[in-house]
Amino acid sequence: MEKTNRLLGERVSADKELIAQLVHEEAVRDVSTEQLEMNKAFIDIVNKARIDFVELIGTSISNSCDVKKVYADVQEWGEETGNFFLETGRSLEDALAETSLYRKHIGTIIKTEAVRKDMELQLLFNVMEFFHSLLDHAAYSYTHAYTASYQRKLKSARKEFLELSAPVVPVSDQIAILPLVGSIEIDRARYILEQTLLAANELKINVLIVDLSGVVRVDSMVAEQIIKIIRSLKLVGVRSVLTGIRPEIALTLTEIGVDLKDLEIGGSLKRMLHQMNIN
Repeated sequence: MEKTNRLLGERVSADKELIAQLVHEEAVRDVSTEQLEMNKAFIDIVNKARIDFVELIGTSISNSCDVKKVYADVQEWGEETGNFFLETGRSLEDALAETSLYRKHIGTIIKTEAVRKDMELQLLFNVMEFFHSLLDHAAYSYTHAYTASYQRKLKSARKEFLELSAPVVPVSDQIAILPLVGSIEIDRARYILEQTLLAANELKINVLIVDLSGVVRVDSMVAEQIIKIIRSLKLVGVRSVLTGIRPEIALTLTEIGVDLKDLEIGGSLKRMLHQMNIN
């Protein structure tokens, strides 16, 4: 059994460049020559990774007696490669689509060599079963590493987005502006509330102009958060002025029971800054 696996594994390793080339040709079959030329540098990196992967599979088959180490090596490859290809912009779907190509071409090499060496059918079945398990483990390790890295990037990007969501901008020693832009979902609204209170305290301002002219949509829950910002600022001695209120935002505020007479509304941001003698 060990001798059979070693012979077949060595055959796979010896043909690693051929197998990688066959995988490449099928993978880019529908890609134009112009696109291939434009992405030549990245394609060369991918092809090198394909060659290394085929060699890893060949070596793993040869060393199948040490299953624990073999699977650890495949997992390490999956983690490193998954992280690398995420950073370089390769999609998970494209990478996983090649799994069937490796099954096809490596499987053909193994079966052809087994027939040439007149190996017992049961031995061939055992090798093929082990080979498929290696591919499955590689695909799982790659996918897990790729998705975990992707989630970390999303989390980091969201954190950066939230940090940019509450830009309290001082325009004088006593006055600052909070320009809100885009859609404000509930998590962002809560973050804005927290960061605005901190900023107001650090800047020692007396007046905060909350400008809503760039807000796309405000639902009742978000409107409540905006009111919380105003009320919380009032508790710490900061006067709040709302500017840029469109009719639909005013309607939302009234629907949740807010009396607009209780709010200080200043029309447009430009007009309010002019009234405060800020140019």
